[in-house]
Amino acid sequence: MVQDVELPTIDATKSTGLVVLGLSAYFAYLYSLGFGEVAVSLSQVNLAIFGLAFLLSLLNVVFNALSWKTLVRELDYRISLLDVFFIYMSSIFLNNLIPSGSVSGETGRLYFLSKIAGNARLDSSTASVAATRIITAIPFVLGMSLGLAYLILRYEIPSWALTTCFSMIFLMVSVGVLFVGVCFSENLLQRMVNAVIDQVEWIFHRSVNRNFYSDTTRQFQQSMLLLRKRNRPLIVSSFWAFAGWLSLNLVAFAAFRSLGVEVPIFAIFAVYSVIMVFQNLPLILPGGLGIVDILMTALFTAVGVSLHDAAAVTILARVAQLWFHTLVGGICTAYLLRKVSKGGTIRSVSITTATGP
Repeated sequence: MVQDVELPTIDATKSTGLVVLGLSAYFAYLYSLGFGEVAVSLSQVNLAIFGLAFLLSLLNVVFNALSWKTLVRELDYRISLLDVFFIYMSSIFLNNLIPSGSVSGETGRLYFLSKIAGNARLDSSTASVAATRIITAIPFVLGMSLGLAYLILRYEIPSWALTTCFSMIFLMVSVGVLFVGVCFSENLLQRMVNAVIDQVEWIFHRSVNRNFYSDTTRQFQQSMLLLRKRNRPLIVSSFWAFAGWLSLNLVAFAAFRSLGVEVPIFAIFAVYSVIMVFQNLPLILPGGLGIVDILMTALFTAVGVSLHDAAAVTILARVAQLWFHTLVGGICTAYLLRKVSKGGTIRSVSITTATGP
């Protein structure tokens, strides 16, 4: 059977408008804090140390790409680490410009994986992406819990900050448990797929090939079960996921050190994990622009950083992580589109699913 997967389309006008809206909200917030004081904090940045933040930002993607490549290799895909890195960067670019709870980025991963690796099965490629999402979520939950415990023991944290952190832990664990349950429960996943098909048929008055999606669902879960039985690859993938998570947190740590501000790494664990959850929520604004920046500044202030230093670190960290990733991801997307266009159409790709177990 064949199913087309389309690369998500970016509405340049809409994305630009939302970026301007988010930046306007954050500039208004900075104005209320005092541009002059924030500028003074930024003027003290040590560029050599801040440069490490960009290196750590790239290492975060390299390690996450290694985590995904470990699982992809177990499903018999042959693809270089460089291409996996490019695909991962492209998925970040799509997520940052198309707010959709990371769905757009994951769709982009499926698209480019199938085009570059070749002979892709929708069930196995989707399973590799789903398994990676589960594995990379674990360090964030553990890091946030460890960091929050540290903050409670060492600081007088405002109730709103504690509530935000606890809410994010509850959200991540709840969504994670539900996601894992859906991935490994054939009946539950099948019912959800049928419910979606019912709605699609009712809205568009068109018949959907239920047998195709039923077979794909069954094969997807078989791929997930196959990965679950491969202990060594799961351990290796988890190791790279933890390395990626640590590199991401060290981006903020390097930003603080570049300003000469000392903040315990455990405090960064708590704050940055919360920020990453918010950044990946479908908040309408690309990358949570404005909302995430204000929240990051407020949370760093809550753990004892001066208001203007917190705002300066937020700007530096977002430049090294959000804006740098988006720029590099855009370049990688252009490269991948050019690469796959040499083999045929670049708007959709046929992904073949097996008809047997």
